[in-house]
Amino acid sequence: MKPNYGWKRKSLVIALLLCGSAWSAGPSSRWEINLERDLKLQSFDRPATARWTEQQGVVFLTPEKILIYQVNRTQELAKLGPRSAGGGAGNFLLNLKVLSAQDGHVLKTMDVVTSGDYSKVLATRDGGFLVRAGNALYLYSAQFEKLASRELPLERIAQREDWQIKISPSGEKAVLVHEQIFMTPELLADKTVIHDGKAKVDVHILNAATLAPEKDLSFEHALSFWAPAEGMLISSNPAHSYADGQVGTMDFEGKWSPMRSDVPSESNACHLGMIAVDRDRAVLFGCDSFTVLSTDGKRLFAHNDARLVYVSAVAMGQYLAVQCDRYRLDKSSVDGGSSVSTRADRIEVYDLESGKRRMSVPIRSDDVYYAVSASGDVAVIDGPILRVYQVAK
Repeated sequence: MKPNYGWKRKSLVIALLLCGSAWSAGPSSRWEINLERDLKLQSFDRPATARWTEQQGVVFLTPEKILIYQVNRTQELAKLGPRSAGGGAGNFLLNLKVLSAQDGHVLKTMDVVTSGDYSKVLATRDGGFLVRAGNALYLYSAQFEKLASRELPLERIAQREDWQIKISPSGEKAVLVHEQIFMTPELLADKTVIHDGKAKVDVHILNAATLAPEKDLSFEHALSFWAPAEGMLISSNPAHSYADGQVGTMDFEGKWSPMRSDVPSESNACHLGMIAVDRDRAVLFGCDSFTVLSTDGKRLFAHNDARLVYVSAVAMGQYLAVQCDRYRLDKSSVDGGSSVSTRADRIEVYDLESGKRRMSVPIRSDDVYYAVSASGDVAVIDGPILRVYQVAK
């Protein structure tokens, strides 16, 4: 049965809300650590008072090493001087802590000057990793040596402009997408297109071990969803700046070929995300379902739950972890009415070989950060606590 990706009728949503969360208890963690007390970081559910307070996360560098990162303001204002390549003046630091996945003891601490904008860490292969610090990209080895760097310049002429960075499943390629949105697409509820959108999108394919450029592509429309696979991208139709019900493969020459035509079309209520699992599989997620597809277009398995919204996913080896938010009623103190919103509820872990759910970890905070390793470890940062779980063999 084809999943229903639209908004549910209000009466159905309310009925689901009254049922509450289906999961009240979770598995025991193998170990846990307090970020504030033990690592001198802030809680990951700190108030989002500025963009820099949202720049944080967790990633497995290898099955043995977990990296936690968080942007923090320095205690003293930096003296006036030249800004760094990433745009930082020394007022913000990206704090990195590398921990043992076995017991949580600290293996390495690093600080990288960044700006108050975007910061992120992505694992490449064999323990190497990329650090985005503002408008700069740095490559580090498994021994924490800086090997290369690249600027991420902004032209500042578009309505919206940003850089997206993703790593292929093997860790061998880094794909940088510089997106400038001059006009967003406009669609009516019946999918009538008023305006197709206008954009300039530059795709840069790099060797993730050196940051050496390998291929450049350009498009006139934004990609609604995309993920780097091995030797290609899996994406929405580049002929439109919105999801038109198709998903396809794009080679590194820019040739796009549809592989399925039954995915949800774009709507204001539902936006799709995508990750690649390995050379042969990808995951499409959004609204009340997620689907695991082969790169030749076959639906391998799917899960659908009308009580949930699947908002993110990560995969490694045979494991897929997805964040599930649930609906809730928010009462208005002004007019006594109510509205429907969502909040983080749990992380579910699936076996990609069997399609079966293997673990469900309840979430206590509104924001959660998580990662999964090829050996079956699941790291979850929920407020001030990092917990590591092991999927049962």
